[in-house]
Amino acid sequence: MLTIHLNGPFRLSGPGAPDQLSRRGQAMMAYLSRQPEMRAERAALADLLWSDRAEEQARASLRQELSVLRRVLPEGLLAADRQIVRLDLRKVGTDLSGGGRFLEGFDLPSEAFEDWLRQERSAQDAGPQPVHPAGPPPRDSRPGLAVMPFQSYGAPDDEMLAVGVVEDITSALSRVREFHIVARQSAFGLRGGDRDVASVGARLGVDYVVEGSVRQQGQRVRISVHLAAARDGRTIWAEHFDDRIDDLFDLQDRIAALVAGQIAPHLRAAEIARARRRAPEERTAYELTLSALPHFWSHRPEENLKAMRFLSRALEHTPDYAPAMAYKAWCHAHQCCYLWSEDGHSDRDAALDLIERARPLVQNDAASLVALGATCSMAANDFEQAAALVDRALLLDPNNAWGWLRRGWNSVYKGAAAQALRDFDQCERLSPLDPFHFNVLFGRSAAMRNLGRFDEAVALVKQGLRAGPGATWAYRMLYGTLWLAGRRDEATEAARMWKGSNPHLTPELMAALLPKWSHDPEYFRALQMLWTLETCGGGEG
Repeated sequence: MLTIHLNGPFRLSGPGAPDQLSRRGQAMMAYLSRQPEMRAERAALADLLWSDRAEEQARASLRQELSVLRRVLPEGLLAADRQIVRLDLRKVGTDLSGGGRFLEGFDLPSEAFEDWLRQERSAQDAGPQPVHPAGPPPRDSRPGLAVMPFQSYGAPDDEMLAVGVVEDITSALSRVREFHIVARQSAFGLRGGDRDVASVGARLGVDYVVEGSVRQQGQRVRISVHLAAARDGRTIWAEHFDDRIDDLFDLQDRIAALVAGQIAPHLRAAEIARARRRAPEERTAYELTLSALPHFWSHRPEENLKAMRFLSRALEHTPDYAPAMAYKAWCHAHQCCYLWSEDGHSDRDAALDLIERARPLVQNDAASLVALGATCSMAANDFEQAAALVDRALLLDPNNAWGWLRRGWNSVYKGAAAQALRDFDQCERLSPLDPFHFNVLFGRSAAMRNLGRFDEAVALVKQGLRAGPGATWAYRMLYGTLWLAGRRDEATEAARMWKGSNPHLTPELMAALLPKWSHDPEYFRALQMLWTLETCGGGEG
């Protein structure tokens, strides 16, 4: 593992550590290592490291720096797509044990980076946090979140808008069962008092705090939102939303949906990072389920098996823990749909058993309902039940991005391509940096193929493969779409890539495990023709 040493002068150690990086390369590595899941938006990085340059210049400089870093760092350690840059958590660690100051002697001619550096050093200067030798204390249930009153600036009626936005955000977040929300009146009880995040967290007994501001000028309004960890005040996510006050209530609804949709995945990432700081054998069922998610959403067969092991341990810890059951069922559905299973029966039987066991336990947990809905379509071929479960999840939490992702795939399976595209649009609006974004692109590709727009479908599946390079099952999508487009040489090459990633696949396994959809018979026949090319095929979704 490569280690980034942050206290004292910047230093890298470990196998493959380069002897030297540029100043901005060091800054990028340091910044990423301090972010939840070690990932950041490209635009944010460009602004952070080149805030003295125009946007296009900053983005071009970022592209050049990323190219250099990929060449000198160990393979696969740094990844980037069109939206995010990330370090591989399995290959990178950080060391803050040195006696020196954070990035001692480091400077960069970028105002934004210097601001961040001052914040990190101030947090260090404030003194060490209480030490827990085994990591953070165990958590058996959901984290707590408080939405504080927003600050108002500008027009006289700002106060009403700010109060309304906070009320709607609190209401939207209260639908998310992955965390619990402090009652609005408790948060408003601290209005005008001590707004220090750590003090607010201690007084309200929460783990995370949402703050914000509303700035109005005429009909234009900018709403800024900031999510911070209560324990140390560290920023987890910040964003601003520009809009027009056409209808006050519509505006509040739009902002609340966007904020709730984006806070949930960022808070989930922070909780995953928190759980990882505890030894696996000491994690609770909740923490073990969180630990499974990064492996689960990578769409790699070996990572899917790791996810199932974490979920099995969660169920050993708490046998009736519904989220672990639901996600484990979804993992088994991956084994089936992506043709990773080797016998065609055990994974489907396990998925069906977990559906039956989990269904009476999930109650109003939207995330678990989405997981069961995905399993119904991908492993059980019960598309009606899948739609019912996902629709119920979205009724409970209309800002659940994964719910809209699965609703989009359900629409694809039903042959409703136009509706599928609208569903995927909503998923992307709510969570533009979602770890499942590559599957949104695959879903769009399937919808475009269904509409006969083959060139667009090919471009989308290629984009998805770049965004999720581990999802090699999607080469079968590329093959089938190219074949229908009449691009036979390219189709044959895609089929070869698919065969190379699935050496154990047989026609019998394909027939047993592929979802039994009926919306796209020509595509299904194209998949079956893979065997005439001496290759193999696979399922989708």
